[in-house]
Amino acid sequence: MNGELQQYMLGQLERLMGIDSTTSCCYEIEKYIKGEFESMGYAVQTFNRGGLLIDLGGEGEGIVLSAHADAIGLMVRRILPDGTLTVLPVGGVRPEYADLANVRVYTRAGAVYTGTVRRKSSCVHTIQPDAFKKSTLGGFDENLVVTLDKNVSTEADVTALGIRCGDIVAIDPNFAFADDGYIKSRFLDDKACVAVLMAMAKAAAEKQLKPARHTWVHISVTEETGMGAAYGLPEDITEFIALDIGCVAPGQYSSEHKASICARDARWAYDYRLISGLCEAGDKNGVDYAVDIYYPSYGSDVSGVLASGRDVRGAVVGPGVRTTHGYERTNVKALDNTYDLLAAYIR
Repeated sequence: MNGELQQYMLGQLERLMGIDSTTSCCYEIEKYIKGEFESMGYAVQTFNRGGLLIDLGGEGEGIVLSAHADAIGLMVRRILPDGTLTVLPVGGVRPEYADLANVRVYTRAGAVYTGTVRRKSSCVHTIQPDAFKKSTLGGFDENLVVTLDKNVSTEADVTALGIRCGDIVAIDPNFAFADDGYIKSRFLDDKACVAVLMAMAKAAAEKQLKPARHTWVHISVTEETGMGAAYGLPEDITEFIALDIGCVAPGQYSSEHKASICARDARWAYDYRLISGLCEAGDKNGVDYAVDIYYPSYGSDVSGVLASGRDVRGAVVGPGVRTTHGYERTNVKALDNTYDLLAAYIR
């Protein structure tokens, strides 16, 4: 990836992080991404369930490259008598990782209010140490609440703001560029991969990248709740590659500096021939990558496609990311390597 394209990718990543997109409430980020693709000269197909489909061109066997723009988040469950909110997760939000996060509450009337996720007993000076350690074990429903940045102290005060059950509570990503190419943020899963695909589309539009196959970009918005991307796909595709994060953790081969190829997740062993082709493309083009297994709690947009019965070969590729579904971290080298691996494969 050249420097100009890399700067475009990183700029898009920062912009995507600035748009809240909790699953089921992705209208603004879809509008933004659609506009960016259209500005490159692409026609963009949309779907009732959400998501975008873009034809990058090429001929022969069809291949879809997919990434999801939706993010994990929270939803208001109850307004408590003291004016705090109990919430439930939308997608795989861990209570431990949500504790002390800043949030935005989106009301159905269009108002937005800021707040913070806190333990009900959050003062270390007034609770026994052992009890404090256990105070997130009951999960969101029992021990965590959202405190609003408003002068409210009763249920009626909060109701008067227009907040009610079912409102989306988006978690602030706390995005930051750090030293040595590191990028820290919530929701690198999967906005980092959306940015990679936007850079690939830009390269194709400017004739820097010419796909040897008929290549489609698919942006889904339902991955984090398990619905996947099994709708609106072209009929003539033979392969589906989901761009999603690689898991950097003890016992894993994935790295924050490498592209990751998932051989198996919680449910599927991915197509051996497709993975072999990706490895071959990486080896021939000097891409730094790792083949890894993400088990027992990993899925992707490929999962929904395979479960739907589509006759396609499937795989997952993406940058290595640390602290998944929490305050995540990767390196720009991992994004570069992900781009270079996929560009080499579709060429």
